[in-house]
Amino acid sequence: MRGRVLAVVGVLAGVACRSAPVEEHKEAPPPAAVTCEAARAGEIEEVIEVVGQIAPPPAADAVLSSPVVGRVAQVTVEEGDRVKGGALLAIVEDPALPAGTIEARAQVASAQAAKDVAQLELARQTRLVETGIGARRELDEARAKAATAAAELDAAHAREGLANRQLARRELRAPHDGIVLHLWRRAGESVDGTTATPIVEIADLAVLELRAQVPPRALVALREGQAATVSVLGVEAAIAAKVARVAPAVDPATLLGTVRVELAGAARIPVGSAATGRIVVGAHRGLAVPAQALRRSITGADEVVACDGDTARVRAVTVGQRGPQTVEIAAGLAAGDRIVVDHVLGLEEGQAIAPAARGSAGPR
Repeated sequence: MRGRVLAVVGVLAGVACRSAPVEEHKEAPPPAAVTCEAARAGEIEEVIEVVGQIAPPPAADAVLSSPVVGRVAQVTVEEGDRVKGGALLAIVEDPALPAGTIEARAQVASAQAAKDVAQLELARQTRLVETGIGARRELDEARAKAATAAAELDAAHAREGLANRQLARRELRAPHDGIVLHLWRRAGESVDGTTATPIVEIADLAVLELRAQVPPRALVALREGQAATVSVLGVEAAIAAKVARVAPAVDPATLLGTVRVELAGAARIPVGSAATGRIVVGAHRGLAVPAQALRRSITGADEVVACDGDTARVRAVTVGQRGPQTVEIAAGLAAGDRIVVDHVLGLEEGQAIAPAARGSAGPR
């Protein structure tokens, strides 16, 4: 019995030995081919970034409303039309206005007739007095009536002028040359005589601006004439610009102030386009690296990969100014430190690398 047990144990041991896997020799992965570049100190531009919309200057933009209550009788333009200053844009129908003009004209005619009669009577009384037939008292009364009639005529002319101006107010005319940006009312729609019911917007697009709202901290650093660049959503190239106006106060409701950045040249950009402006407010010495060398850690912190000979070393860094091509490193790197500037996302701490050096790119 004991012999059988030993035999079974021997067989199982043999099977276990045959089924045990044979460890295979694993080869280390080849070093990652990267490009290393030395970080160097240089001049760093201090930039304030603002976000807003493209718009014409306020003086070149007019939103027109009818000063009279009524119905839009006619609209003579369409959106996109170019108009000259003084061109008729729309007519608002108010039945009371033509009637008032007719009444005023009738009053002028009546006053003119009364004045003519008074002048004739004055002339007659003057002749009678000169011939010794008329009484001096009647001449004085004729003079008073002639003066009263003349005053009545002047008043009637004033009322006629007012009625004509009221009639002209129903016509909306372009205040300056420009393009029709918006039509808010069409023929047949009603207006209430206030700015709550605008009819048309006219703007001169010879000059465009980026209009943005900024907090007080940024507002105090901005000055008229500062250089800037504007990037418009959907437009590839950035546009040169300069600060045109900086608000001297903030809105008490939003605690934001307005900055207007004037675009250089007559850029053909749709009004209302979203845009970002980068305004240069100063410069200082600092350390910059190419923007593509920066990456995010698992926790969301900024970091770069340093070239320690043929080994990658991950370093946490503190970022200062961010530019489209370079990023300022405020802490975590020193001038002359070599960092990986390509393929940084797949590198790990201590990984073998095969660095290829290239010429340093200074801060931009």
